[in-house]
Amino acid sequence: MKKYYYSLLLVIMFSVKPAFNQDTLSIKFPVPSGFVNDFEGILTTGQEKKLEKIISKYERKTSNEIAIVTVDSIAPYPDLYHYSLDLANSWGIGKKDKNNGILLIFSKKLRNIRIQTGKGLTNALTDEEAKRIIDQIIIPEFKKGDYFSGTEKGLMAILKELQ
Repeated sequence: MKKYYYSLLLVIMFSVKPAFNQDTLSIKFPVPSGFVNDFEGILTTGQEKKLEKIISKYERKTSNEIAIVTVDSIAPYPDLYHYSLDLANSWGIGKKDKNNGILLIFSKKLRNIRIQTGKGLTNALTDEEAKRIIDQIIIPEFKKGDYFSGTEKGLMAILKELQ
């Protein structure tokens, strides 16, 4: 009888698909236009260019790639963590052989923010450091309504951690 239950359990385990697998969802992410992609329309063109210039200069110097993205929806994802991970992988942020990409993603509408770090940079920018940057540097500026300042200061703090 136990053998039957184990067999049934194995059949069930191997027949259930993961809930959020990019292949099964066939998500179509927006197409990136550079290192800064403001799909929510929060930043001015000048602000985007300033951030783009900082990131481009840093990428030429180190080969590390940083993307800043704003979104107004993460549907059908349940949370920003899974959305940002799949977005970073879909876009190929960072060099493939180095996995040296960082994604700073946030949504004013959803009131959510995340720093997603590629495996090649997790020693340089830990989850704890990313959380500190969000909590102590970015969010205080966002609470004042200054999304550019929060983003720029957050970017500069990320660059400092990566030195």
